[in-house]
Amino acid sequence: MAQQQSMRLVALALVVALVVAAASVPTATAYGCYDDCYGRCANGKEDPACTSMCNQACGPAAGGAAAAPTA
Repeated sequence: MAQQQSMRLVALALVVALVVAAASVPTATAYGCYDDCYGRCANGKEDPACTSMCNQACGPAAGGAAAAPTA
């Protein structure tokens, strides 16, 4: 009976590890999203419409308006 309980504990630990790993994937894929979006949209110019669009597409955690190019 102790072995069966141990196997359940290991399975639960694996499920928890997978959930934690899956939760970090959106953060990893959003890295650079705003800069890439703005660069493609604005084509080297300053464009408030692109700022708004990229904020919506990438989310504020990806950089938001603070990440708008200054050059």
